[in-house]
Amino acid sequence: MHGASHWQATPYTIPLGVGAGLFVILGVYLLRRRTARRLVPGATLGALLLFASGLWMGMYALELSRTDFAAKVLLNQLGYLGIAPLPLLWLAYVLRHAGFDDFPRAAWVGLGSFSALVAGLALTNQWHGLIWDGLWLSRQSGYVVLVNDHNIAFTAFIVYAYILIFVGVGVLLRTLLRADGIYRKQTFGLLVGGLVPAIGGVVYVVDASPVPGLNLPALAFSLTSTVVAWNVFRHRLFTVVPIAWESAVESMDGAAIVLDGDNRILDVNPSGEQLLARPLVDSYGLPAEQTLPSAVMAAVDDPSRSEVTMTTDGVERDFLVNTTQLGEDAATTGTLLLVRDITARKERERRLKRQNDRLEEFASVVSHDLRNPLTVARGYLELAHETGDDEYFERVEDAHDRMETIIEDLLTLARQGETLTDVSPVALRTVAHEAWSSVAVGDATLDVRTETTVVADRGRLRQLFENLFRNAVEHGTTTERGAGGDAVTVTVGQRDDGFYVEDDGPGIPEPEREDVFERGYTTHEDGTGFGLPIVKSIAEAHGWSVSLTSSSAGGARFEFSGIESATKPDDEAVPAESMDD
Repeated sequence: MHGASHWQATPYTIPLGVGAGLFVILGVYLLRRRTARRLVPGATLGALLLFASGLWMGMYALELSRTDFAAKVLLNQLGYLGIAPLPLLWLAYVLRHAGFDDFPRAAWVGLGSFSALVAGLALTNQWHGLIWDGLWLSRQSGYVVLVNDHNIAFTAFIVYAYILIFVGVGVLLRTLLRADGIYRKQTFGLLVGGLVPAIGGVVYVVDASPVPGLNLPALAFSLTSTVVAWNVFRHRLFTVVPIAWESAVESMDGAAIVLDGDNRILDVNPSGEQLLARPLVDSYGLPAEQTLPSAVMAAVDDPSRSEVTMTTDGVERDFLVNTTQLGEDAATTGTLLLVRDITARKERERRLKRQNDRLEEFASVVSHDLRNPLTVARGYLELAHETGDDEYFERVEDAHDRMETIIEDLLTLARQGETLTDVSPVALRTVAHEAWSSVAVGDATLDVRTETTVVADRGRLRQLFENLFRNAVEHGTTTERGAGGDAVTVTVGQRDDGFYVEDDGPGIPEPEREDVFERGYTTHEDGTGFGLPIVKSIAEAHGWSVSLTSSSAGGARFEFSGIESATKPDDEAVPAESMDD
């Protein structure tokens, strides 16, 4: 009739229109987030999924609002521009969400071609009738609806669509069972958003709809739009996508922790759980200050303090905390924390520094300590040439001997440094007697009062004893050696967590005790100043500590602590008796 209105009001138009508008708005929002420093790695795909859903719902809302046949048919055809790609976009996003990135490109091309074919068939249906072989208007509950009599191409599309939907649902169920925290909530949101329209589609296809011709899947999407919108803003759906999180992040040795813009815990990989002050399930959504160590939070607040020290399992270790800001606005801003154990690296750096310090000291010794006896030797050699006196040659030989001693001590420090080559249980008594027999001790006496077996590098431990014994003999006699003075007695005894080596000589004055372990320090005219530094180096290489005090007789007492005892020696112990050499 001329002038008659072709518009009508239905109870479904407003929900469909609102849902379509909401999907389009969310899609635009995601596209705007696409450049936000990779915070939305699935933004384009998610936006296309929302646009397709919004297009379908919008066209159907307009179709319900029209009463004329031609307009309804056209809008029905245009709706397939959203319907045809929707199952494929759904599957693609689900796979992306779950981290399945190895789907063959040829498969995507094939599936996409089928979707494009369906859309083309719908737009040209009037010429072949493969989608609908019959269309007519029907008045239901006071409004006009378009009824479709579907044909073979539509049936093929339904089979295709539900295969993709069921595959996606299976992937989501698998992910849901393995996910935690915010990713579990995101996955649940996607699952609900996909199942509701799928169930509505089944009811529509089997003609079980209470209103014939009413497109239930499109109506179901109006409910889905609400669920999706809630998940976008509550659980960051489409904004923090766990792409390959399981394969790339959860397998990391270091801790990976995701915080939102308010520094609340969003997700933590298994290594990061060790840093939490409470169970993982109780940490989600809590302020990081309540769950993470203060040292880590200090690095978050001040990235320049990235290297921190924390105690884990009772051991103090070094960590590197890297912070990466994610996003640029309040909805998607977050922080990624990567916490890596760098104890081994820091120890290498400290060892390298000590080695460099030794090299500097070696250079100083070579340039100074070796130069002195070399100058002396050259001077006496000139006197020997001028006078022919053999006594000067003996002086030259003494200077050469001193240089050889200095060089040997230098090589001991340079070659072995802090390296232990063969750590095993060794008997202190046995190694002490072996060391005593290799040192020129004169009338000095060794008294071993321990049966302790320790875990040590036998060769290095023997060196430690040799240097201590040599020091005691050279500095411990009460008068000049060979002038009838009392010979020193050296004692090796046991302590609660180690052992000691002491003598009954004059001892070392307290003001000098801090200096004796410095390289080059000596009070003996023939000393090199390397003996006790070698002792300290060997002790530190074993993880022991050494201190110097006075013995009960007033002599020097070196105490070693922090020593691991063993149950059995590696050879038979020598009987506890004094040994003279």
